[in-house]
Formats: sequence, C-alpha cells, structure tokens
Amino acid sequence: MYPSKIKLSNINNLSDARFAAAVGIDYIGFCFDADDASYIPPVKAKEIFEWTSGINIVAEFGEQRIDEIKDISELLSVDFIELCNTILPDELATFQIPIIKKIDLDKFDKVSLISEIEAYKKTCYAFHLFSASGKEDFYKDTLKALCENNLVIWGLRLTLANTKNIIDFYKPFALNISGGNEEKPGIKDFDEMNDWLDNLRMDD
Repeated sequence: MYPSKIKLSNINNLSDARFAAAVGIDYIGFCFDADDASYIPPVKAKEIFEWTSGINIVAEFGEQRIDEIKDISELLSVDFIELCNTILPDELATFQIPIIKKIDLDKFDKVSLISEIEAYKKTCYAFHLFSASGKEDFYKDTLKALCENNLVIWGLRLTLANTKNIIDFYKPFALNISGGNEEKPGIKDFDEMNDWLDNLRMDD
C-alpha cells in the first residue's frame, strides 16, 4: 500500500490509534516519559491497546531507568521499545523486547554517527533518526549509506512536497509521523494526514 513502513508516534487518544489501524500504518507509538508533553499514563494506553489489533505497538521512553522501562513494557506486552537515552549496548542485550534506538542527529557529526550505530547495531532492531532542533541539512551520502545498511526510521521533517523524494533517494525502512490531541473526546480532524497518506499511497 505504501512504499515505506509508517510509524505514528506520540499517540495519546483512541482516535489516532483507530485511524492508524484503518489506514494500514505499521507501528503506533505511545510516550511513557512523564517529562514529555506527549506522555500518556500506562493505564490509559492499555485501554487504547484493547481497541486496536493487527498493528505493532511501540513503547517510547526518554532518560528513564532500565527497571522502569522493563516494568512498563512487560506489563503492557508491547511489541517494541523505543529508547532515547544512553543505555549501553551490553545493557540493552538484557531486554527481551526488540529495541528501536532514537538518535538525535544534532549531537553527532558523520564519524561519530557511524560509530554510534556500529556500536548498537547488534542489540537494536532499528534506528530512529531525528533532529531536536528541526534542522534538515545533514550529510546526505552518510544518511543514504546508513539507510542501505540498517533499518532506519526517518524522523526528520516530512511534507507533501519532500516525502517521495526522501523515499526515492534514501529508501528508509520506515517514516515517522506524530499524532496529536483530539479537538474533544472522539473528535479529530485527519484531513492533513489523509492528504499526506494519499500522496504516498501506491496503486495496488
């Protein structure tokens, strides 16, 4: 249906989750970092899980303790864990759930980025590359090579105009887009996201 897998992150309502399942999105992410504006309590997330099926659930964490990450992930029986922290590769090897490592490109140059991914590739399922500053101009050839040799989730800015070019040139494993708040319970406007998906959708 789509030329790349899609991950919808920062979900905090049932409308987003049901929309994702209906349009064929592959992964839905829920933020369990209490310091993040997108935080959702595990109990509320579990209620949403029960209304969705046939879609991979990702537990998204920040700089949290290993025991807290493991407890929440195992309690909710999620499919993947996404980490944005400095847990070492040998510590990640103790996790029983596949790991997506989130990497802020603002913190790396070409050499250190390659070293970071090489250090973690044996213990991580995929790498979610993003820019906290919103910067878009990163070492093009390096990112292309990383996408060719690893499962890369593209977390840099995506628009109607640039998405197909990114897919054609970089060929990332997946594209990351973010959910948002409902206008009121059960009501949300998906027009912009539908336009983006329609533009991306391949003919069957």
